[in-house]
Amino acid sequence: MRYLLGFSLFILLGCSTKPTTTEFTILDFENALAASYNYLEVFGDHYLPINDLASDQLGVPGFGSHLSTGSQIEELVRNQWTPNNNMLTNMWNDLYNGVNAANNALAIATEVKEDIDEDRLAEARALRAFNFFLLMDVFGNIQAFKEEVLLGTVVVPQSTRAEVFSFIEAELIAMIPLLKADASYGKMTRTVAQMILAKLYLNAEVYTGTPQWAACRDACAAIIASGNYQLVGDYFDLFATDNHILSADEIILASPDAPNTHPSLLSVHPAQIDTKSPSTSGFANWAATPELFIQFDSINDLRAGSFLRGTQLTSAGNAILDVAGDSVQYSFNFSRSNQFINGYRVLKYAVDNTKTNYGDNDFVIFRYADVLLMQAEALNELGESASAIQLINEVRERAYSVASPLSAGDFTQETLRTQILTERSNELFWEGWRRQDLIRQSLFCTATWTQRLRVPDGCENLRLFPIPASILAVNTNLVQNPGY
Repeated sequence: MRYLLGFSLFILLGCSTKPTTTEFTILDFENALAASYNYLEVFGDHYLPINDLASDQLGVPGFGSHLSTGSQIEELVRNQWTPNNNMLTNMWNDLYNGVNAANNALAIATEVKEDIDEDRLAEARALRAFNFFLLMDVFGNIQAFKEEVLLGTVVVPQSTRAEVFSFIEAELIAMIPLLKADASYGKMTRTVAQMILAKLYLNAEVYTGTPQWAACRDACAAIIASGNYQLVGDYFDLFATDNHILSADEIILASPDAPNTHPSLLSVHPAQIDTKSPSTSGFANWAATPELFIQFDSINDLRAGSFLRGTQLTSAGNAILDVAGDSVQYSFNFSRSNQFINGYRVLKYAVDNTKTNYGDNDFVIFRYADVLLMQAEALNELGESASAIQLINEVRERAYSVASPLSAGDFTQETLRTQILTERSNELFWEGWRRQDLIRQSLFCTATWTQRLRVPDGCENLRLFPIPASILAVNTNLVQNPGY
């Protein structure tokens, strides 16, 4: 993660002072905007792992060892997190660093004497809105602010989740006509802003108490109508080491070059990645929960090829051996004594053993298949189930080796709602959206899964993460979320 020095002061104190430098050029603005794009990494570094660890899709066998990275991950997997969880603190700080990076670019723009293209200014505002969206989604009531905080001493009040929702919505609606309409890989475009809006409206009832299914439908429809994106032919091209080339037609937003520890590297035993150095030192040991895998038609659904099962073999057909000389054999459940091979492993992002960092995969944030499934959910909630199923079948057509379309006559609105949740899980697993989906469907506090052995008492508060204790200790403008 790349940090902008000095921004953490604002995060902690809720105020800042005007920069002493007064002469800026367009180049200064462009450099600041480029720096703000760096914070797209926060999605893969923090938002995705934290949200998926807290859901029913991802487990970490071997608690109490170096594999679990201490108590922080165990708290997340067991849904027993506290305001002192450092992973939550890091997510809070880095998302606000992203906000302040965008604000820094916009503050510089106010000092530039030359004209700056309005679409570039709109990109900075859209980046800021995206970071606020992620903050509001996981923390609820937050501080939302514009670049003025960097131009003078400003105390920023805490806003309600509904107020932040309205702020993000207004920003995106204002930016959409200013942003570039054409696809521009890795950049904030009109389609990306519409995608954030669609996510906002998809979860509007959670955020504000009022559903906005028609608005979600319309935002998705605008993306579809743009013609900028389509499903790529091969699901696994989306996560290939050169996915920026193979899948640009489907990837709406990505963070270029995934971190060295992308999900597959955190899951697959090191012996399978580097047979010359199979040490488990630093290995995170992520595994698919049984609850995730059993949803798949493991014979016909090509996406099930992401799961590594049973004895693992080299290209020559020999068993892969760990550092102790034992074969690497992944089991379905977490009950075996060897924590390194409990649970099926997920090789979703491809690994390139010829490169130091095992590949140059871009980290996928938004993609077109998600648009189709969001549109399907919105249409079903609006009583248009037949149209919803058509969209679902578009996604299923790529996924199945033998055609397995759904039939409208087999579903009611309620049963299709459940089916859509399964379709989203099978298509988007380990991409960061599962916890949000469970909360939206009122299932997060009713379900149990591997390592979350029972629903925690008073689970309703767990639909939000706590504001980090270290932040509250120095920022008197913030009030903790209920139940913490």
